[in-house]
Amino acid sequence: MKGKNVIITGGNAGIGLATSIALAKQGANVYIVSRSKDKAEEAIKTIAVESGNKNAKYFVANLSSQKSIRKLASEIKNEMSIVDVLINNAGGTFSDFALNEDGLEMTIATNHFAYFLLTNLLLDLIKKSDSGRIVNVASGSHYQGKMDFESFTKKKSYFIMKAYEQSKLANVLFTNELSERLIGTNITVNSLHPGFVKTQIGNKNATWYSGLFWSVATKLGAISVEDGAKTSVYLASSPQVKNVTGKYFDKCKEKEPASLALDKELGKQLWKISEELCPIA
Repeated sequence: MKGKNVIITGGNAGIGLATSIALAKQGANVYIVSRSKDKAEEAIKTIAVESGNKNAKYFVANLSSQKSIRKLASEIKNEMSIVDVLINNAGGTFSDFALNEDGLEMTIATNHFAYFLLTNLLLDLIKKSDSGRIVNVASGSHYQGKMDFESFTKKKSYFIMKAYEQSKLANVLFTNELSERLIGTNITVNSLHPGFVKTQIGNKNATWYSGLFWSVATKLGAISVEDGAKTSVYLASSPQVKNVTGKYFDKCKEKEPASLALDKELGKQLWKISEELCPIA
C-alpha cells in the first residue's frame, strides 16, 4: 500500500478512523472525509501518531447533501490525479423521518446516495489506478432489508431500523450492480459487514430510549473498532482479493448476502431511480 492514495469517508472516528490508521501503517497516503473540520484535524494528528505516517490529509463535506458531495469530488480532483482505493464508510441513523435539502429521506441520502454519487464522480480517477478498489461498508442488517422506493422521498410508517436496513441493502445492491458495470476495467468493488462494533452510530440523531438501548447493547456484545475495521482493511489492501469483485464479505471471508441483494433486476431498478433522484452528471 506504500504510496497508494486512499480515500475514507467518515475517517475521523470509529471504524473509519481505525481503518485509516491501519492503512497508514501500511504506508498509504490517507485522505479522510469528515463533516467537522475540528474532528478531521484531530483525527489527522491521531493517524500520524498511531501510524508513524504523516501522509494524511482531510476533506470536509456533508455527505447527506448532493451539493456538498459534488464540491468534495471537485476538491479531490484538484488535490490528486489518481485514487487507488475509495472506502465508502460514513453512515448514520435517524430516529425521526426527515428530508434533506434534495428532498430525500436522511437515512437513504446519507447511507446510499452518498456512496452512489461520490463513487460515480470519482470513477475516472479510480480507473487511472493499476488496480483500483472500491470498498462499500454495508451491514448484516441488510438481511432484514426491503426496498420501498417511495420511502426514499415520502414518509411511510417510518422506523429507524427499517430505514437503516433498507439503506444497507441498497449498499449491497449498488455494489453488485456497479461491479457488473465495471467488468473489463481494472476496478474491483466489494461490500462488507464490519461486525457489531462499539461505535456511536446508534447514538447519533437518536431518541433517548433508542440511544440507551444502543449504549447497553454495545457494552454487552460489541467488538472493538479495530476488529470492525479488519475487513475494510483486507478488501482495500490484500493481494488475495486483487481480482475479486461483486462479493460480500464478513470477517475477511466471502459470504452469501441476502437473496434480495442478488436480485439483478432490483439492482438495476435501484440504479435507475438513484440516477433520477441524484443525477451523476
